[in-house]
Amino acid sequence: MEGRPERSAMDENQKAKLIFISLAAVVTILLIISFVYGNKARQARDAALKEVEALKQDNAKLSQYLEEKTREAEKFQKAYEECKAKPKPKAAPAKKTTKKSKSSKKKSKGK
Repeated sequence: MEGRPERSAMDENQKAKLIFISLAAVVTILLIISFVYGNKARQARDAALKEVEALKQDNAKLSQYLEEKTREAEKFQKAYEECKAKPKPKAAPAKKTTKKSKSSKKKSKGK
């Protein structure tokens, strides 16, 4: 029976070690999981930042394009206004001639 108390003391030591190792394993697993999700989140953030940068560049290009087209439209608008403001020359009325032209007279005489 002397072996029994030693076993129980040994069992208590083993239980304490087992609990400590179990807690260490759980903490290690949680750290690994947090690192994995942290890396995934970091990659997603980097991808989003690249997309934002690309969208900023596209926005700058489109803004420049819009400014060019706006200037072009203003130029056309000014030209239109200038043309509209100019007095239109009145076309001379077409003269109706009942006389035969000289060349047609010559042809009729030669027959």
